[in-house]
Amino acid sequence: MANQFKLKWPVDNPIITQRFGENPQNYARFGLAGHEGVDFGLPVGSNVYACADGEVFKVQPRDGTAYGIHVCIRHQVGGREYRTIYAHLSRVLVSLHQSVRAGERIALSGDTGNSTAPHLHLTLKLIGAENPGYGNRLDPLLYLREVEVSEPSDLTIYTTDRVRLRAQATTSSTHLAWLDGGEALTVLDDAGAARARAGQHGQWIQVRRADGMDGYVAAWYVQLEPPAWAPPEPAPEPELPDALFVYATEALNVRRGPSVGASRIAIALPHDPLAIVGDWDAALAKVGDRGEWLPVRLPTGRRGYVAAWYVQLNPGPAPEVLLTVYPSEDMNMRERPTVRAKLVGRLEHNVPLIVHDDPERACALVGRYDEWLYVETEEEEWGWVAAWYVSDVMT
Repeated sequence: MANQFKLKWPVDNPIITQRFGENPQNYARFGLAGHEGVDFGLPVGSNVYACADGEVFKVQPRDGTAYGIHVCIRHQVGGREYRTIYAHLSRVLVSLHQSVRAGERIALSGDTGNSTAPHLHLTLKLIGAENPGYGNRLDPLLYLREVEVSEPSDLTIYTTDRVRLRAQATTSSTHLAWLDGGEALTVLDDAGAARARAGQHGQWIQVRRADGMDGYVAAWYVQLEPPAWAPPEPAPEPELPDALFVYATEALNVRRGPSVGASRIAIALPHDPLAIVGDWDAALAKVGDRGEWLPVRLPTGRRGYVAAWYVQLNPGPAPEVLLTVYPSEDMNMRERPTVRAKLVGRLEHNVPLIVHDDPERACALVGRYDEWLYVETEEEEWGWVAAWYVSDVMT
């Protein structure tokens, strides 16, 4: 809740040029309902300050990602972990694992990454939160501006079932934490009004948990007396699946390394399951985040990296028909899209090749010099072929 975790302004004389949630048309392709942070317009080289006490857990000192040069700081508050991201910088002034204080200068502003003008982009995350359309990202302005603090009353209420603690009095607001059935909550502000609302559908009560976290609970899930029932036996641990999959939001390059500068090794289509390699929890936290990369295993068994801001957890539609092309003469199939790459096969004139890419985009590449197509042979072998040596009809 904003009255439990406060942020200092990250710049001098803040001028907001883009607010949280604005311009949804620009962010839909990233799986977001709108702008996932706050932008401050300011000249290149302006001071950037830490918004709160914390530890630097990521430093991107060079351009080459959507956030450009950026710094990430971890903040531990009331048993929860918040994270702030300062993006599009020109210079970083702190180092990895450095402890910083609120108001400490950490960087100089810039115009790096996906930026159309000099500015600072500030993102705020609450690990474990669920803000519909934004994942675990919250509106920093709710924490940058002073919020009136409600005083605790002498009334304690109790949840009747497992229920969410929310940031505002609505089911569409940010999910802050799960409250267990029978959990004791201190009512904030008016105790008489809370007594009247308890058990009433459509009503909300502002409360404080034992750990100090403030929020709102649905009044129809609380009662005035402690529950008489004993807590249920814990449910057995669910069996974990053998693999966790993500899916491309559109035809997506799979790269050898976690960078747009790394060479392409394959193209993933929206219906192709990409198995996460490594820590699933860490990977899930990155899905949709610009500048983050996920290590994955392709259906062919090959491993690579995909941009986390171009993947989602549900499969997309498969193309009705993939483009088929034919070598205009005997030709080579290579491991990567370059004539210097390892040879993985020799293809005969007019042998059919299925292009594993968006059919419309692939069709536009056929016959073009210095373009490459990712293809599958009838023997289920995969590789890259020179687009200027193939045709969409037999020759």
